[in-house]
Amino acid sequence: MSTQVLNIPDLGEAEDVEVIEICVKPGDIVSEEDPIIVLESDKAAMEIPTSLGGKVLAIKVSVGDKVSAGSPFLEIEGEEGEPSDKTHKPAIDSAKAPEVSKAPSKIEEIIEQPVLNEPAHDHGNRASVYAGPAVRKLAREFGIQLSLVTSSGPKGRIQKEDLHAFVKTRLNGASSNLFTFTQPNIDYSKWGSVEEQPLSKFQKSSLSNLHTSWINIPHVTQHDECDLSELLNLRSQLNAKHALKISPLAFIAKVTAEVLSAFPMLNSSLDQDLEKIIVKNYVNMGIAVDTPEGLIVPNIKNVQEKSIVNIAEEISMLASAAKTRKLKLPDLKGSSFTISSLGAIGGKFFTPIIVIINPKVAINSLK
Repeated sequence: MSTQVLNIPDLGEAEDVEVIEICVKPGDIVSEEDPIIVLESDKAAMEIPTSLGGKVLAIKVSVGDKVSAGSPFLEIEGEEGEPSDKTHKPAIDSAKAPEVSKAPSKIEEIIEQPVLNEPAHDHGNRASVYAGPAVRKLAREFGIQLSLVTSSGPKGRIQKEDLHAFVKTRLNGASSNLFTFTQPNIDYSKWGSVEEQPLSKFQKSSLSNLHTSWINIPHVTQHDECDLSELLNLRSQLNAKHALKISPLAFIAKVTAEVLSAFPMLNSSLDQDLEKIIVKNYVNMGIAVDTPEGLIVPNIKNVQEKSIVNIAEEISMLASAAKTRKLKLPDLKGSSFTISSLGAIGGKFFTPIIVIINPKVAINSLK
């Protein structure tokens, strides 16, 4: 038996994630992959398990703490040699980022060109800019002054997408400030009683992402109607054979996967430089789920390889996990196409927003 300190594993691009729940206490006996703490990013809650079974000696974090990959979170007494390398991989030291070439590139020259109507900024106060190590490194490589970039992340955090938008607007000769979301300052209490409720982290992220998507992606919609009588009859037959209730959405997901295989350009994305099309040979189907916290879109991996029953099972599992904030980070990553269904609330047609954070060509909307 030996004492080990386990660290937070790789969280993707998430940093400074809040601890919202601690699942165990010192003295508890846990098995490998048992959840220890729950973190909340701007997209969802995620459980962090232990990679080593044994006795919990100490919890290194408290509810409300902010943690990142590499932060210690658990001291445990267990068998030697059991912890996985992934969990104990140390956080990358951003201070050792490679030096940027001093020779000015073409893109640096464009970025440094003055822009009309740009407000003055304090370029010397580096601490006033809220950005992670990876974003700061990318900004250094492109020669971008972070104080000039409009942020879209939670709490004013500058994200990589903000740098991309900044470069594109400079290349087009327009200021990114033209697209800043604004709201008039109105005292609504003049007309009656009001109540202020702060936006949650999830709501702030949704506000920024959806507004940015609507501005940057042209939306063209095509509406049609079809007779689903045969499909609904088949659904009734399958429901009679299986304990699981199969929704029409499972059939639509399967049909959509077949259509994407026949028309692969609908399952593609443009690269960052807008010079290549990336055609995906897989269909990871995002399913928009309405939760008390807001809309969230987990995805089913490789839908093209699954049966109607398998798809229905995964839709039910992901929807339940989304509503109870138990989704894993991989559930939210890698979507290649999305279905947004408002059939439960009636109506005939609607236009969903294609989200720019995980760029796609199209989105399938159902009523």
